[in-house]
Amino acid sequence: GNCLYFFMKTKQIKDDSNLLSPQKSRIIAKLMADGCVFKTRHNYVMKYEVKDRELLENFEKDIFDVYGLKMTWGSNPSGKTGELIPFVRLLSKNVYDDLSRYGNYYSYNWNVPKEIINSSKEIKIEFLRAFYDDEGSVIVSKKSKYFEVRLYSINKNGLLEISNLMKGFGINFKIISGYGLRRNVYAIVIRNINDLNLFAALIGFNLKRKQERLLNAINNKL
Repeated sequence: GNCLYFFMKTKQIKDDSNLLSPQKSRIIAKLMADGCVFKTRHNYVMKYEVKDRELLENFEKDIFDVYGLKMTWGSNPSGKTGELIPFVRLLSKNVYDDLSRYGNYYSYNWNVPKEIINSSKEIKIEFLRAFYDDEGSVIVSKKSKYFEVRLYSINKNGLLEISNLMKGFGINFKIISGYGLRRNVYAIVIRNINDLNLFAALIGFNLKRKQERLLNAINNKL
């Protein structure tokens, strides 16, 4: 067993993998949202766990494009429902070291990396879109013909930093507290139709089912 781990830790990654690319900004966002980056006594682990296979495949492709490494697939039973949630995982010290340069990935206290705050518009958009794929929701009330887009997090400071990125695109929103079972979740909430149109045009979702829900709501096919 240990020989295998030793081999895994020393797998070479691509020479240009230290550069911040649109793909890497998506990787960082997803690991902060529904993923984790940690080390055990023997291993350096990057893991991304989410129901949508489409997101897992996109993440796997981004990891391969940036680092040239393949991920392994598995699944865990959900703590809430017991249903199996798929995940992709990578064991690599080199990738761990690279990603750790951008800060930590813990739910409660991640920050938007300064490299992303100071990056191009394209990289900011990819970071935001990847975050919305994981933690964003289109909330539709058919009865009152009303909808809004929310981005949830228990990390208020991280959400404030994301909201600063949104301001750079001229999108207006409110930050509202008290979501979730324990009422400890914050959300960036977009309600105005002009801002929703702007959000859909500039950021939106990579995840097809969420983007379709958003466009249907905008076109009043709630």
